[in-house]
Amino acid sequence: MTLKKIAEKLGTTPSWLLGVISKTEKAPERAVLVERFVNAARGMTREQLEICVIQAEAVVASNH
Repeated sequence: MTLKKIAEKLGTTPSWLLGVISKTEKAPERAVLVERFVNAARGMTREQLEICVIQAEAVVASNH
């Protein structure tokens, strides 16, 4: 319960605090980056988040 409260205050998850990697991600280093991105997004305003999504979509589109 304490870990859950700490995670909530930090805007993250208990799994992230413990270094648990998502089973859906095959590459551990990628899973860490995705989790960092998600944690950063939790601290953003709606407008900031929208800008980041647009930028991320542009990066993906540039690879196609």
